[in-house]
Amino acid sequence: MQALVISETNRAWNLTEVADPRPQAGQVVIRVRYSGMCGTDLHVHRGHFSAKLPIVAGHEPTGEIVELGAGVTDLKVGDRVGVFWYQKGCGRCPSCQSGETCPTAQSWLDLGGGNSELMLAWASGCALIPDGLALDAAAPIFCAGYTVMSALRNASPKPGERVAILGVGGLGHLAIQLSRALGLETFAITGQSDKRAELLALGADEVLVTDDHPGKVLERAGGADIVISTTNSAKQIGSIFDALRPRGRLINTGVADGPIMIDSLTSMLGHREFRGVVPDRRSHLREVLDLAAKGKVKPTIEVYPLAQANAVRDRLEAGKVRYRAVLAHA
Repeated sequence: MQALVISETNRAWNLTEVADPRPQAGQVVIRVRYSGMCGTDLHVHRGHFSAKLPIVAGHEPTGEIVELGAGVTDLKVGDRVGVFWYQKGCGRCPSCQSGETCPTAQSWLDLGGGNSELMLAWASGCALIPDGLALDAAAPIFCAGYTVMSALRNASPKPGERVAILGVGGLGHLAIQLSRALGLETFAITGQSDKRAELLALGADEVLVTDDHPGKVLERAGGADIVISTTNSAKQIGSIFDALRPRGRLINTGVADGPIMIDSLTSMLGHREFRGVVPDRRSHLREVLDLAAKGKVKPTIEVYPLAQANAVRDRLEAGKVRYRAVLAHA
């Protein structure tokens, strides 16, 4: 099969022939039709992530199951599925037994990702894609959509609360739609004034244009009970914390570009919280897939052939993708 292999950091990814995968017990083989490109792929490319090279990246794959390993009974050949990041825990540790993410969970980093004709995955890491949801549109749901839904659910929103979305790129444009779908007042915060009409059309109740100090802008607008941050700017994340209302929650989904400076007194006096989040409950993925199938959430995607992956990666790194890039497999 052909696969897009990262052999060295900061070098071109090579589309080359590799051996077809064969499933062990509990695994499946998927014919990949689409794979989303994520910021984490850039981290792997730059060597800022714990990936053992050579590796096939791509952790937003969608396609059809073509082979089952022994013991797989809940999936069938022909099923339309996507694969999420954490695929299989040990099953025995306290985290697994309580339904949390296993600290030793296997993922695409262990088995290889979806930028290939065929992908090996644990059956426990696959989710059925609802009828009516196209495979290209479903791809970004398996990381970007899953992440922001987990962020919203872990924020424990209450009726009448205001949510502010800081950073409205690949994750943020989905966070706006998901917050609105949950019936929450939703503010979008962006540094690009030309996005205003577009973000209102996505479902934002208000769009705030800011510089490197979004906290001041949000404070003038009355603050927020919840901030979902998808930016990698540590400066912006630290600034926005000051604009939380009493008992407000800042949920961080991005890898910051430096230390995040949060005033401890601001946190203490207002019972304000800073939380990090990764996709952690399968119910969150199921919820966002269902919303997408119903048309209440629609990823905005740019689709490119797999052979153009290097150019797409450079386009993503330059901030030119609006909003999510998806690679189409022949």
